[in-house]
Amino acid sequence: MKRKPRAAAAAGDAGCTRGEASGSSEGEGLVERLPEALLVEVLGRLEVDDACSAAASCRALHGSAAAAISSITTIDLSAFAPSNAILSRILEGNGAVRSLTVNCSLLDDSSASVIAKGSLRELSLLKCSFTLSFFMAIGERCRDLRSLKLEVAVAPEVLYSRYSGFSTCLAPIYAGCIYLESNLKELLLQPVSHSRAKTVFPRITSLTKHVTDSLESLSLVLDTMTDELVMLITSNVHNLVELCLEDEPVTQPNLPEDLTNVGLQALGLCHNLRHLSLTRRYCDFRRVNDFGILMLAEGCKQLRAIRLSGFSKVSDAGYAALLHSGKDLKKFEVSNGLCLSDLACLDLDKAAPNITEVRLLNCALLTSDTAISLAPCTNLRVLDLSGCKSIADSGLVSISQLPKLTLLDLAGADITDAGLSALGNGRCLISSLCLRGCRRIGSNGIASLLCGTGTINKTLVSLDIGNVPRISCRAVTVIAKNCEQINSLCLRNCLLITDSSLEVLGSMGRDSSKCSLRMLDLAYCSKLSRNFLRLFEPPLFRGLRWLGVGKNVVQRRGCSPTVAELLERKPGLTICGNACDMGCRNKCHPDIRFLQ
Repeated sequence: MKRKPRAAAAAGDAGCTRGEASGSSEGEGLVERLPEALLVEVLGRLEVDDACSAAASCRALHGSAAAAISSITTIDLSAFAPSNAILSRILEGNGAVRSLTVNCSLLDDSSASVIAKGSLRELSLLKCSFTLSFFMAIGERCRDLRSLKLEVAVAPEVLYSRYSGFSTCLAPIYAGCIYLESNLKELLLQPVSHSRAKTVFPRITSLTKHVTDSLESLSLVLDTMTDELVMLITSNVHNLVELCLEDEPVTQPNLPEDLTNVGLQALGLCHNLRHLSLTRRYCDFRRVNDFGILMLAEGCKQLRAIRLSGFSKVSDAGYAALLHSGKDLKKFEVSNGLCLSDLACLDLDKAAPNITEVRLLNCALLTSDTAISLAPCTNLRVLDLSGCKSIADSGLVSISQLPKLTLLDLAGADITDAGLSALGNGRCLISSLCLRGCRRIGSNGIASLLCGTGTINKTLVSLDIGNVPRISCRAVTVIAKNCEQINSLCLRNCLLITDSSLEVLGSMGRDSSKCSLRMLDLAYCSKLSRNFLRLFEPPLFRGLRWLGVGKNVVQRRGCSPTVAELLERKPGLTICGNACDMGCRNKCHPDIRFLQ
């Protein structure tokens, strides 16, 4: 579901009012004459947020949507973070739901009264920060629960300080949900210290089976990753299929508080491992070299997805060993690979014939030869070379011939308008393209990209051309006229963008009564006028759901309309003044939404 929770709330609040206001229209009369059973059947096939939007149309759809939502058996609310009130509106009266997924970042313990349904069989709690009382409520009411997924986004102190380990906190659920005792499949804890992460593994005598006995997916965001913790994981989690470990040490760790080749060798004992992610931010793994990676590759022959970041001592030999370790590899990602060069990707199409995703971020030694080496990988769908500043036009010519490519990220690359022309005449079906910081391209290149003989002007839905100094109003006009299906557009720090180009962009799709643009980033576009927000008033930008602006716009006084006034007129719109990435994916700012 792509809509924000406020849109769903507005639909629920405004359903009766709007129905009464438009009840005499001809279109609504037709809807009201349809059988209620038919309306319930149709609305029951929609996503929850779509059904809520329909409920705001008229009185008949409002009642039918309520009946349809109350009988849905599978509800997925992972795409947005509902508040307690919105969650109550969606789940209240639904006694049939069997599978429930909820983004809990805005919820507290009181939401247990809504979430804990006796009919539940599968429960996924994402980004939660609940205390013991919440888990007790789940254990008391969800007696038939069979599968549980936990993502503890902010681990509260009560989970660790007052009880003897993390497993004790889950004891009420295991005691009440008798079918669940061996079915905790996925667990994510973030942030969590190294010492507290170890409390996941001690066994509790009161439980016939341990929490980790059936655990298949484990994700930890730590302060420091160590050999001790890795060996605890490999010795206690025997069915491990997916392992994601990330740490953020303040300073470079010292022994024994660090990951070395010994820890990588222990991971090689997890022969069933399919997905592996080991990442370090701010520092690097200075005690891991090619030997540790070779031992890992030798033991884990069934890896399908690999993500490594911060391995500054690993060279082409180590990365090539991973790429050639098995034929099942589909996703390969390396960030900040200081010793990774073009040699690692030679003959990749033969070593990993099924590979669909390659992400090589901030690898300074990579050149266009890597892009040329990837050309024979005809199954490639995702290619991310952001931060690889030596990728030039010759690489883009090869990339343009990948028939299944849908996502391409070339942020910071050394490409020119000629390279964009080759991409515009290519045969790849790109839907998402990032050219952020490609300082040698300009408006002529965007015109060549979208006015070429290829299909990209028909398939592109997400475009990032931020931090490109030569992007002008002409580029925006070309996008509006040749790419009407575009959904997401980033123009941040494009200093030549003016109000006139925004007016053209806001009018996009008016002739067809359909505006596809949902997200627009205008942070730091300094040439926009003081009152540029007037361009976002109805009827312009009718489908817009997210707008990124700088803090100076939010704090600006005397402009018309103000941010608050605009949000009042467009209740489905979210305005971000924190210069977040598109859509506020991190969800970490308390003031992401100015109007709740």
